[in-house]
Amino acid sequence: MNEKSIQIYGFRWIVLLLFMFVNITVQILWVSYATVTSVAVAYYNVEEIAIFLLAAIFMIVYIPVTFLASWIIDKYDFKVGAGIGAMFQGIFGFLRFIAGPNFMLVLIFQIGIAFGQPFIMNAITKLSANWFPESERTSATGLGMIAMFLGIALGMFIPPLVVESFDFQTMVLVFGVLSLISGILFTVFAKNKPPTPPSSIISSDKVLMVAGMKQLFKNKNFLILFAVFFLGLGIFNMITIYIESIVLPRGFDSVFAGILGGLMLLGGIAGCVVMSTLSDKYKKRKILLIASVLIATISLFAISFTYDGMILLFFAFLFGFGLLSASPVALEYAVDATSPVPEATSNGMLLMIGQISGIIFILGFEGFTTSTGDYFPALILQSFFLMIGLVMVCFLKEVKK
Repeated sequence: MNEKSIQIYGFRWIVLLLFMFVNITVQILWVSYATVTSVAVAYYNVEEIAIFLLAAIFMIVYIPVTFLASWIIDKYDFKVGAGIGAMFQGIFGFLRFIAGPNFMLVLIFQIGIAFGQPFIMNAITKLSANWFPESERTSATGLGMIAMFLGIALGMFIPPLVVESFDFQTMVLVFGVLSLISGILFTVFAKNKPPTPPSSIISSDKVLMVAGMKQLFKNKNFLILFAVFFLGLGIFNMITIYIESIVLPRGFDSVFAGILGGLMLLGGIAGCVVMSTLSDKYKKRKILLIASVLIATISLFAISFTYDGMILLFFAFLFGFGLLSASPVALEYAVDATSPVPEATSNGMLLMIGQISGIIFILGFEGFTTSTGDYFPALILQSFFLMIGLVMVCFLKEVKK
């Protein structure tokens, strides 16, 4: 296709905003109990581990469903795949309020939300490929990831405020209504792709998911990313779920936990904007990935050792800036490095391994504390894991598209 014949459609931003709204709400539903764990324990009359399960179930469900989600997105394209996710999170997010204090019903509805999540998350790079030109793809993927981080930030920051001002059930209702609205808007107004492709670079030899997976695991660069995602997302998921338990022994309350988690996610949002823009402008990804993981490693070491509130907040922001900003750059790097493997397949495999490691890290580090309940041993060990990830990133090769 001749560059002069390419038309870029303004509606791409509407589709991206609709997708971001859905991604925000599904992440809110995932972590909405993390900073009000003690209140949720009393409301549902269960043990603390049961509340952790409401978040961990997302990672458990993600593992088998990601294969189905990637296959549907690859075969039937973006709108069908992401639309399934939008409907599931919308319907079951609202039903979670209807369940009231019945924990078993809440768990069932949480599984329904979790079923929809991979259909949304695995579609991020597919949306970018369908709607955005080469010069905007990492930025579009970055905005999709920003929505995820913003949703997690809101899901950690808002619950303590709503619970203190109103009650726990009101919090569940507010989030349920938001998820239902986002699902309806996406299903009605989002479109699959523009009338003409947004780029002259069109791969006509895309392979289906099974063949694509075989190619992925023969690709050295992808294997490195696979290992780094295992470490990075495992650490992020563990810290996100245990955020209240991490700060309570250090003399802080659940409101501080929400602020700390929110700052970590705001750092991730800022990092995504900066790194995605630099990636699109200079077409360099390896050096950006090294910088991101280095910042995250230094920050997590600092968080492990400090008990000062202001220092914790500062390094939480930097930790999020470093660790989370690597995601959109790495996902687009994977698309380029593994072509002609479909975007949803490489995207889905990387995010799936993060869910597996999340389960391992959450279960493996449960109670891995000092005698006073401080999670210092878990945090310092994970800092060393990030150091290993940093070394691995240095072995990536820059991919020229």
